[in-house]
Amino acid sequence: MKKFSFIALISGLFILQAFPQEDLRMKGFQSITEEAVKQQLFFLASDWMQGRATGTEGEYMAGDYIASMFGLYGIKPAGDYTELLRNSRNSSSMGQQRERGFFQKMNLIEYQPGATQELSFSDKKKGVLIPLTWKTDFDAETGDLPADITAPIVFVGYGLAMDSLGYNDFSGVNVRGCIILRMPGYPGSHDTSSAAWKKFHPRDRYGEYMLNRAKNATAKKLGARGIMEISFTNDFSDNWAANVPFRFQNRFYEGKDDPNEFYRHRMKIPGDTLDPDPPVIMLSRRAMNYVLSSAGIDPLVLRNQLTATMKPASRELTSLTAHLKTSVNSHIVKARNVIGWMEGEDTTRTIVIGAHYDHLGTWNGYIFNGADDNASGTVAVMTLARAFAASGIRPKYSIVFAAWTGEEKGLLGSYYYVSHPFRPIDKTLLYVNFDMISRNSPDDSLRNQCTMSYTKAYKTLENTASEKVTDVQIGLNVAFRPSEKPRGGSDHTPFAEKNIPIIYFMAGWHDEYHTPYDHAEKADIRKTTEIIRLAYLTIWDFATGKDIRQEENRKN
Repeated sequence: MKKFSFIALISGLFILQAFPQEDLRMKGFQSITEEAVKQQLFFLASDWMQGRATGTEGEYMAGDYIASMFGLYGIKPAGDYTELLRNSRNSSSMGQQRERGFFQKMNLIEYQPGATQELSFSDKKKGVLIPLTWKTDFDAETGDLPADITAPIVFVGYGLAMDSLGYNDFSGVNVRGCIILRMPGYPGSHDTSSAAWKKFHPRDRYGEYMLNRAKNATAKKLGARGIMEISFTNDFSDNWAANVPFRFQNRFYEGKDDPNEFYRHRMKIPGDTLDPDPPVIMLSRRAMNYVLSSAGIDPLVLRNQLTATMKPASRELTSLTAHLKTSVNSHIVKARNVIGWMEGEDTTRTIVIGAHYDHLGTWNGYIFNGADDNASGTVAVMTLARAFAASGIRPKYSIVFAAWTGEEKGLLGSYYYVSHPFRPIDKTLLYVNFDMISRNSPDDSLRNQCTMSYTKAYKTLENTASEKVTDVQIGLNVAFRPSEKPRGGSDHTPFAEKNIPIIYFMAGWHDEYHTPYDHAEKADIRKTTEIIRLAYLTIWDFATGKDIRQEENRKN
């Protein structure tokens, strides 16, 4: 036995001498090929996956495929423990043993508005009750629980709390227990030449996309029981006509059924307590005018005032009380993250590499394949798992590879993970995210642009990636986007909220996002492969010991 151990030790030293770390790094790098990227992408975005909607058969099939590839590459399972039946032929005793699998399972609540939606106003000045009719003067996006609310109305301008920009619509008013009335957009959103537009306009499409989510979160945090939306530019009731044969028309569809109907099937993590989200009510123009006139508010005059002064004009509408009653249809959905890991010398501290593998599913015979969003990012995670395994390295820090569920429903899989991590979340040194890395923006004529968002305090993240682009001649023009705490509509957000440094790769926006035209045939495979190669080289440095937090440490 001692002789064998000595021989093994000598053999190990020989291997280490024969394969220095640089050779191991390039061995993994060479496994990242365009053909491997293409084949995985075409399978994940095929019609067989049925659009990979959260909790559906298609997403389960995709999850099984990802888990099987992790296992094939030699990645260890890092999901939930499963109970395995143990039966010995040499013994009559039978028992159970626990072993990790690749799946992290979670319960989600899927819900949509029910058949009963009621809204009325008690007008104290006129002494009358004004009942409104659903889909004539209002529509409702319910929370996951039914609501039965009688509450005062507080007008909160745009419903924004931007203290960093010196603007807060909630200053001077108390909305706890109230129904808030808010305008769309932000000061100056209607006038691109205004100083207000330049100050408050979101810097990118993610910012615009997340604006209403941020508004809703603020309203809930401050205790609002309901939200009423108004619009100056169009009448919400235009979308509620019952007799127009082709009232929905866009590039890929025309018909009477709303192609956005699947967005009304919302999901959330139930949590351990009942925590209802405020229902959101859209008012018709005539209902809006009635409410505003009761307080002597001219909406266009007020909009121009807020644009010019950039100062809130919030107030309680003392003459009206709202009565809101909603019903909800809901059920439990079981969904799964797919999680594997590569054990490092340090088995506690981790680098997490992730992307969401869910998409929108099917609707009225259309399959939303989601090749770019986000089969491409999922392929990046799988390809990186293969590359690190192929290198033969045992990194200094452990690496977790994750495919998230429920991103399209509100980053549910990644939020669940940060609350139920494989290793303590405060031991996560870095999170690297991939979302939509296979297409080109309309202005990307050279087909080489991508963005790398990262946590601003960690300049070494940009410096390291920039070095790789030059040293290895990666064929990319990378726009680096530092942010104090990067947020947005992708899975880096839950990690950033936990003060974990992040990197987030994205190729570019295109007009086939969230349409049935997001096919694998339209992917730029070369570009996708180059982004994965850049990520591999960058992550390699940090996984093998480079100090991620060096800039922060110098400040402390």
